[in-house]
Amino acid sequence: MQKYFKNYKSIFIMSLFSITFFVLGFYINTFFMESDNPVNEIVIKQSTKSQSGPDDLSTLLEAYNFINDEYFDRSKIDHDKMNDETIKSLIKTLDDKHSTYVPPDKWEIASTDLTGSYQGIGAYVDMSNDQSSVIIVSPITGGPAEAVGIKGGDKIIKVDGESIIGLSLNEAITLIRGPEGSSVLLTIERIGEFEPIEIKVVRAKINQPSVQKDLVPDTNYVKIRINQYVESTPEELFDALEEAINEDKALGIILDIRNNPGGLLGSAVNATALFLQEELITYEIDAKGKKTMWKAGNEIGRFSQIPIVTLVNGSSASGSEVMAGALQDYGRSVLIGEKTYGKGSVSLVRNLSNGGGMFLTNAHWFTPNGREIHEVGIEPDVVVSLPEASSKSSEFYDTQIDAAITQLNFETNN
Repeated sequence: MQKYFKNYKSIFIMSLFSITFFVLGFYINTFFMESDNPVNEIVIKQSTKSQSGPDDLSTLLEAYNFINDEYFDRSKIDHDKMNDETIKSLIKTLDDKHSTYVPPDKWEIASTDLTGSYQGIGAYVDMSNDQSSVIIVSPITGGPAEAVGIKGGDKIIKVDGESIIGLSLNEAITLIRGPEGSSVLLTIERIGEFEPIEIKVVRAKINQPSVQKDLVPDTNYVKIRINQYVESTPEELFDALEEAINEDKALGIILDIRNNPGGLLGSAVNATALFLQEELITYEIDAKGKKTMWKAGNEIGRFSQIPIVTLVNGSSASGSEVMAGALQDYGRSVLIGEKTYGKGSVSLVRNLSNGGGMFLTNAHWFTPNGREIHEVGIEPDVVVSLPEASSKSSEFYDTQIDAAITQLNFETNN
């Protein structure tokens, strides 16, 4: 029996050591080709170099050895749990809400985010203003959350009776999501309600187009909303613009990226390039000080002539801030609304050998003119707030749309 534990211990030490110091054992290569495909996604390549860790973390292995060798109740030694908790603790020391670990049972669900479909309750969420919990930005039309009466502005404080106060956004999302057909009980604080309310939601597969097009009543304009930047966004946006110009005979476009949480940086870059003649969309500086230029794809400038006005707000984050910053820097579009979120960091996605995965902040990006986005945000050219009493309702007078119409009237008449 002792021999068994010693052999198992050796195997586990190697596994734990490998995961603990994965940063030193793997390398990320991001390739940018200047011909057929200027903007490619992150490429993950496993290194064949031997793995090692700093000597000053040897105490971690000492603690493991002590527990594994001497703890009385062997049934309580759970190596999978040790793995998970060790990785969580490593990330927690970074004090970065955008870096997180997702365990194996949740990783497959979490990693489908950027394909345009996922399994969950069907709602856009964000951290609350006090960063204590998760708030519903808006339910997705036709989704399970909308069907059971969940509203924008609802604050989720518990998931299946478990408090999520203090969790990161990704940690909370992994609890909220789950397989299609399963149910989740959300405890919610709602404006106007004195006590928290509980709502049961049956999860479903959510297929949400990343781009939506609507005619703006009583105008010659079309509103195009980008919900999130997924693989298909540039193509969806191209088709929507073609239809708006050729079929709807639109004289101007209201580009709505309010409540857009971001997504694939390459998709945001290629979508932005449709409106610009300029090649540089953004650049990033990584942990080692390397500067990488993100340049336009093959469809650069295809819609660079039609007047556009862009709507942003405090939940426009990440890729949507890249788009807003580039359009503003080049004078291509007036930005209307409220200051954006300020999430200007690049998150690397890593599949781990235990079936889980990680999101790790690796770089910050900047607008073409060198403005930093992270924890700063993008200031709109025209500040317009939504009416406070109505901003959480799906039926209200949209003062930001009204301001965009006024701006487009000025541009098209001059």
